[in-house]
Amino acid sequence: MVVQLGAAQATLSLSPDPPATGPVHGVVTIDGAAPDAVAHTDVRFGSSMPTMSMNGPSGSARRTGPSRWEFDASLGMATSWTIAVRFSGGVNGTAVYRFAVSGQDGGAGGVSGMSSSAGNPDAWKYAAIALAVILVLAVLIVVVLRDRRPLTIGIVLGATLVVIALAIVQARYAAPAMDMTTMSSVQGSAPTPVTLAAVRTTQTDAEVHAPGTIAPYLTQDIVTRAAGILRDFNVYAGDRISAGQVIATLDAPDAHTRAAASAADAQAQAATAQAAEIEAHHHAPNAVIIARTTTAAVQNDIIVAQAERAAKAEQVRYWQNEIPREKSLLDQGAVSLQEYQDESAQYAAAQAAYVSSGEKVAALQQQLTASRTRALDAVAGVPQMEAQAAAAQAQARRAQANAATDATLAGYTTITSPDDAVVVKRLVDPGVYVQAGTIIARLAVVDRLRVQANVAQQDLASVAVGAPVDATPRDGTVVHGRVSSIAPVADPATHTAAVEAVVNNDRRTLVPGGFVQVVIHARRTRTAGGLQVPSASVVGSASAATLWTDVNGTAHRVAVRVLSNDGTNATVTGDLDHRAHVVVDGAATLEEGQSITEVRK
Repeated sequence: MVVQLGAAQATLSLSPDPPATGPVHGVVTIDGAAPDAVAHTDVRFGSSMPTMSMNGPSGSARRTGPSRWEFDASLGMATSWTIAVRFSGGVNGTAVYRFAVSGQDGGAGGVSGMSSSAGNPDAWKYAAIALAVILVLAVLIVVVLRDRRPLTIGIVLGATLVVIALAIVQARYAAPAMDMTTMSSVQGSAPTPVTLAAVRTTQTDAEVHAPGTIAPYLTQDIVTRAAGILRDFNVYAGDRISAGQVIATLDAPDAHTRAAASAADAQAQAATAQAAEIEAHHHAPNAVIIARTTTAAVQNDIIVAQAERAAKAEQVRYWQNEIPREKSLLDQGAVSLQEYQDESAQYAAAQAAYVSSGEKVAALQQQLTASRTRALDAVAGVPQMEAQAAAAQAQARRAQANAATDATLAGYTTITSPDDAVVVKRLVDPGVYVQAGTIIARLAVVDRLRVQANVAQQDLASVAVGAPVDATPRDGTVVHGRVSSIAPVADPATHTAAVEAVVNNDRRTLVPGGFVQVVIHARRTRTAGGLQVPSASVVGSASAATLWTDVNGTAHRVAVRVLSNDGTNATVTGDLDHRAHVVVDGAATLEEGQSITEVRK
């Protein structure tokens, strides 16, 4: 049997099925409610026979699973029964189940369906009492009164036989006495005690009620950022620690060795880069300048040598013209042989000087070619040296970065807390060698907390970021906050969305993971024709729900349609007077016109 309970469904299964008179076992399950709300829900049951105005067994159901409760009861009569299951805590409301109970012999229907084949086990007890009375009378008549007439003795024996015969028939065929220990007395005309609540209109500032849970503001996993042996790790679950507090150290000598080696390598690479920089930006440009200066000097020397060669050529041409003339003069006897020989020697010297000047020009041209080659090499060497310098600088920066990294890792041997927090769990014991990235503890920031409520989707439109929030745990302490976030997607199973608020917890009165009742002061809304009643007063499903109202001390049934139900308050429409008072506790077993009286809590 399934009953709609707000956004959830409450199912009752009875064994045996179909139920019969005698012991029955009930199993109650909830589907479609938030797991946190179900975990904080208490379940009670009550039974009654409406046609006879009698109540049956009642009590608390025991939890046997995450969303499962069980109870045992005894149904003493074969008739129509009603079992009302009351949910309170995380899920609120009453689910009413109506069914017929058959007799143990399989018969259905009313009182006549009670078992008649088992006989009455008390028949022999009653027969023994009757025989004792007859025996006492017989003794009085026969012994005391001395009446020993055959008629008298026959009457005594006949009465004895009649009692024995009746006992046999009663024990074999009579129905057993009905067990009334599980039922209360007939209500008669006495009013039924109930609790009432006034109907409220929805044309006021809305209060969205929802179950919620408390979560830490922040959960942090503390990890090691270097490898080593864990030392001085002395915090335990529940310890409160401050931001910057040292919670453990690492014994990692190899990290310090690597840091020193990296620093030395970085220093060497920096010196190499500096030398390459000087070579690229000083020596190489100077080599280009020197090569170009040498080339210019050789060019000037070639010009001078070429001028000298030209002069030598003129001298050779002069002597080429002068020697024949001197020869003619010698032949005429105008000049002496000595003068002719002197001029011939000068002509030979001029020729030799001309050849030497040509060789000098050729040598200088070779020097010019070599000088130009060296200048080109010097010019080409400048970008090469600059590239080598850049590579050396990059290598130096890489070595410096490695040195900085190793130095930082060497500094990670001290592990501190990033915030004021409480230790949730210690995951590693001291003395263990851990790798970088090993989680050693889990911390939770609890000076601020997140209150996470599951709000019905029909109420989300009236909730906005920044709306005031009141959260009340079981001890009645109220903490205040404001809506910080609203989930953009509703859960398709529960038709609720998570609404979160951040609240202060300076006094540590709230415990993360606990259950709270959340009230969100939403924007002003109006539901056309809607009235607000307690969720516990609604009997039945959303499409066929019923309210019981108090009309001059009698119960009056009103059919309504549930527009929304957050487990605490329900918005309904129907032929319901806004000035009426509805029955909250006791509605499940009422009948039309039944006399009721309000019980103040």
